[in-house]
Amino acid sequence: MAEARPTAVIAGVGETTFARHSERADEEWIAEAIALALQDAGLRRNQVDGLVVATISVPDDSPHIAEHLGFELRYVMKADYGGASTLAGIARARAAIEAGLADVVVVAAGGNRIDLPTLSHDRRTPPWDYSLRNWLAPFGYAEPNGLFGIIQRRHMHDYGTTLEQLGKIAVTLRAHAQLNERALLREPMTIDDYISSRLIADPIRRADCVMRCAGGAAIVICADWVAQGLMKPPIYMRSYGERVNHQTRGPDHQRTETGFVALAEQIFCNDSRSDMDFAQLYDDYPIAVLLMLEDLGFAEKGKGGTFIDQTDISIGGGLPLNTGGGQLSIGQPSLAGGAIHVVEAVHQLRGEAGERQVNGASRGLVTGIGMLSYAGNLGMVCGAVLGTEAA
Repeated sequence: MAEARPTAVIAGVGETTFARHSERADEEWIAEAIALALQDAGLRRNQVDGLVVATISVPDDSPHIAEHLGFELRYVMKADYGGASTLAGIARARAAIEAGLADVVVVAAGGNRIDLPTLSHDRRTPPWDYSLRNWLAPFGYAEPNGLFGIIQRRHMHDYGTTLEQLGKIAVTLRAHAQLNERALLREPMTIDDYISSRLIADPIRRADCVMRCAGGAAIVICADWVAQGLMKPPIYMRSYGERVNHQTRGPDHQRTETGFVALAEQIFCNDSRSDMDFAQLYDDYPIAVLLMLEDLGFAEKGKGGTFIDQTDISIGGGLPLNTGGGQLSIGQPSLAGGAIHVVEAVHQLRGEAGERQVNGASRGLVTGIGMLSYAGNLGMVCGAVLGTEAA
């Protein structure tokens, strides 16, 4: 008789402090985050037999990173999916554990600012930026700011979305950040402050743009039988879905549609949208949050702005968004930008969020956006429902 397959659970999370300026190398941030996550889980380094490293590097040097960190493993991989790397890496770690390839896998991300090459491990690959260098840069492309500026302008033109509606997202997240000592941007912000902030790529303003920073985060995934002996309750991935290169098959793209349209029913296969006690949405820009709310079915297409107007998205509201302040107020520590949403979700589900705790949180949504595609808006998107019980 075959043995029952284990269920993979989240057993621990770790998050370093974040810094706008740092002399530490990427590997130092990653190592610290791993140590904190293992401490949180109550596990030792020699119990880890799997490692997922979220980096943008060529070639795949995850085995060498594992060696330098002192791990002897049965499973290793690099998760190179931009801001979707952590969540997608957790899904792959979960699959590895449930397939019997490992028992305890650490998913780690982070580093210094990518614009500091002497301290940054990550190196952008020629295939990844081929279209940017050849088709966008010659016309003054301002990297993600420029692309999201185009998307936001189209949404505003087609659907009447206003700066005040987008500003409510940024202002609410800043209020949440004031309850999070790790957030780098904690000074109060009003709608007027948001609208009057400096233009970067019209209509994108400075207050729209995620701030690069240094730091790290890690998540420990293990088999349920391992988690039974640990002090903290396990957190379950109740559903998961991802989509790569949405819309690239057809010549006529819907420029304000993301791959979340194709994922919505998969993500909410076990839980309804109304069951979500919070949503930790990948927030490199407020317009990205608004697009997700539409494409995931919280609002009709084009009515995301109205949804924001009519919904209390604060911690005590009907749909608390990014309760730790999100990347827009915490900062984006390399590919750990996606990890901070998972870490915050776990703290909420374990009742550890202190002043920013959502009462009775038992299920929540987490999303990731990875890499920007010239052809179809967002190159990779993924989402999961995390909860205190298995689906």
